[in-house]
Amino acid sequence: MLRLIRICGTAASIAPKWPQPACFLLRYSTFSPREFHYETSDGENGTLMHRFSRHVSHTKRDFTDTTKCSLKVSNFYPLPDVSTYGQQIRDLATIDLAKLIAFTTDFRSKTDVRSYTEVVNALDEECVRRVPRATTGELLEMLHCFMYLLPNKIAQLKSYQAALPKLIELFDGAENERDFLSIVFFLGMWKRNKTGAMLMKEFLQQHLPRYLTPDMSRMDFVILANATYKTSLRMVDESDAFRSRLVKEIVEFGDEDDSALLVTLIKCARMNRLASGEIVEKVHSFTESNIDSKELDFRGLSHLFAYIADNRIKDDTLAGLFVEGCWSRFDAEVRKNGFETQSQSCRPKDIATFLWSCATLGVPIESYPEVKMNLLEKAIRLKVEAGEYRYSSDLLVDTILSLWICDRKSIALFRLLFKDKALVQNLRKERAKLESRKDLLLTCAEIDLPDAWDMIKSVRKPSADAFALDRAAPEFLVRPGLKKVAECLHRLKETKQIPIVAIHFNAPVKHLNIAGILVKLAGGEVKNLDVLDERHCLSDRESPVGLMKLKARILDDKGIAGGMVNICRHETAEALEEELRRILLEPKEQR
Repeated sequence: MLRLIRICGTAASIAPKWPQPACFLLRYSTFSPREFHYETSDGENGTLMHRFSRHVSHTKRDFTDTTKCSLKVSNFYPLPDVSTYGQQIRDLATIDLAKLIAFTTDFRSKTDVRSYTEVVNALDEECVRRVPRATTGELLEMLHCFMYLLPNKIAQLKSYQAALPKLIELFDGAENERDFLSIVFFLGMWKRNKTGAMLMKEFLQQHLPRYLTPDMSRMDFVILANATYKTSLRMVDESDAFRSRLVKEIVEFGDEDDSALLVTLIKCARMNRLASGEIVEKVHSFTESNIDSKELDFRGLSHLFAYIADNRIKDDTLAGLFVEGCWSRFDAEVRKNGFETQSQSCRPKDIATFLWSCATLGVPIESYPEVKMNLLEKAIRLKVEAGEYRYSSDLLVDTILSLWICDRKSIALFRLLFKDKALVQNLRKERAKLESRKDLLLTCAEIDLPDAWDMIKSVRKPSADAFALDRAAPEFLVRPGLKKVAECLHRLKETKQIPIVAIHFNAPVKHLNIAGILVKLAGGEVKNLDVLDERHCLSDRESPVGLMKLKARILDDKGIAGGMVNICRHETAEALEEELRRILLEPKEQR
């Protein structure tokens, strides 16, 4: 742990030994003015992260130091001399420097963006210089004040990245519950960063057993769960105590309690892939009790829905509750704020989560009369044109693919995806997470929209084999259920109960990694068999998941004869053989 801290903290801890030229400082400054031109969320109140921040600040802060602030704010604001500001703040005590950071919030509205940027960069540089000799209290005070000033950019600060390894180093010499949660909270801000995730993992491995006790309050645990979620750290596999506490907090959550805290816990459970019947029941009861509550917004409801989808729960009534609830909130948002709103409730990622849940469960969205799909597509299209998907083209791919799986071939959105040059540029990037979904979407378009190749070829060369019934399935797609059915078919062939000529594993839809069995009969007829096992069906053990329904729909559109063999329903070899005889020998397909 100490070795990692030394590596992380070395570069940021070295203060320059001579004055740097102005051009050098500008080049290596933390922020550029353009980063603040359109920044509107800093300083907002009411978001969950601000609630966590206030909780940590008010209850986990050391207020034993009664030293009065000797800082005179009028010496710095509202009209600082930017050229000498860096030297001016160097004379401040560290605790006064932290307080000046908080006072800078008022200065922001009274100056131009360039001056504000230079002031923030100077504060950051000076804090970096102080980190090696700062105490735990001084470091936390700096971070609390930066959290007040720049809540959405705090992890970009060089002083933040230097302070956290130092805080952990100091903590190891003087452990206490108050500083433990503060460090966890601030580490949770360093999301999508390998160093931050590594620090969090090692810090919790070393200290979590001591501080995760029954005495830890619900709010403290929610902050801990949120921090692990933000840094993509799966704790359930590493700590039985964390797993038990997570389930306990969710199950015992009151129907009248704050829905935002439950949603945070559910997001943590999803990220940890924690499947639990108790949690499913709690999501069901909580949703029923709060479906009309304004506090449970589109974002929260879509995350609860996603947990049901993760566990492939077949419950048409519950699914209808989520679809109707999400739509009523989406519709209200559009009517209130317009289509191009940057609302935190109906963000592109939340729309994608909602539609992914519908697609996974195979929910026929268009069967709900209150859901206006044209309105939904219009809203997504305007969000694209407003640039909300510019840096997250994967979300747009997910959204369009989910609509396709739900049998809504969104041709207009598909064309828009390939019309935007910036989105196409991002699509060309070889990212494993995005590639499989992008390729499947392109395959669906190639099959259903053969005239769209003028757009598709800008991302992928035409393959002309999006659908090939006799395409051989690779070995890794041949799952146990397929082998079981194939063995049964071979027995029926050998005993001549069915005139089978050949049996092959096939994968007819390119990039749709669900293999099937191609059976050729003596009369020249070819039939395709898909196998419905536990991996590809919902909890009722009869309904196929969305991707299996997509494959069945494509085969049906192509006029391919065959059927679906449900090995979850046919437990004995005799029952399975009878089902195969029915599918292969009956003159008409029975689905």
